[in-house]
Amino acid sequence: MKKLSLYIFLVLMFSIFTSYSFAETKIKYKTYQKLPCNFNGAKIDSPAAIAFKNSSRCSKSKGYPLKRGTSILVKRGTPIFAITDMKLIYAKDRSAKQRSKIYNKTQKKQGTDYIFDDIELMFVDKNDNQILFYHLMDTPFVPGFGKGNCERPLEFGTEKFKRSPYNCGGYLKEITNNNMWVKKGDLIGHSGTTGSNSKGDPHISFSFIINKENLNKKEKKLCDLQVKKNFKQNECIKWSPLFCRQCYYAPEVRKDIIWENIPSDNSNYYLLPIINKKYYKEIGYKK
Repeated sequence: MKKLSLYIFLVLMFSIFTSYSFAETKIKYKTYQKLPCNFNGAKIDSPAAIAFKNSSRCSKSKGYPLKRGTSILVKRGTPIFAITDMKLIYAKDRSAKQRSKIYNKTQKKQGTDYIFDDIELMFVDKNDNQILFYHLMDTPFVPGFGKGNCERPLEFGTEKFKRSPYNCGGYLKEITNNNMWVKKGDLIGHSGTTGSNSKGDPHISFSFIINKENLNKKEKKLCDLQVKKNFKQNECIKWSPLFCRQCYYAPEVRKDIIWENIPSDNSNYYLLPIINKKYYKEIGYKK
């Protein structure tokens, strides 16, 4: 009964944001030339280390060498929204009940992290650029993640293919009927945490992977140089040669797009992934 109730809740939340993406609101509409370092209770932290363009503008912190996404520190369970109209390419669940020092090579001295959220979503926008989110605790697109045969294992890294969407009840009917497209302002999930040892554990990671055809000559050269740098690390070949070969672009650095604080009908503007709580309360969302 609890599983059914949660499924209905996720479907309703997905439907609410699909129906009321551009709702009337008393909140003042704002745009930004760059992704703000602090917005709506969130704070940008360590950048995407693998990106050919990243910056210390928002944080002096450094992540691990092959870090794909910029960390956005935010309380676990915070709603995360689609930043533009985009198509879901895949959803993965690598979450676990804990991450011990055996698998947690970057934090061996800190011991075991309890609760490791790692649902990953990959989208593509109208310009054929990919948009990556990971370290989500859930997503309405695959209600079966974390349930039944797809319950989280005890230890991170002990499963690989068992928890694919197709083994976990499939994708949500509403999104498959829409050819996997989501609208700007739709709920895509809730933020997670990577443990309990650090103040920076509750966060999501977020990045762009730019279609090389959309890059100018200078950017293509920078991307090629970064790829060569990435491949000098043994973990790159061992982990995934494909993702080491891509042109990652840290979101806090992008100057070619305009950000907005609440969703508008302007398809060229990108929505902040975390919205003011007053806005989603106005449109009827309750956690």
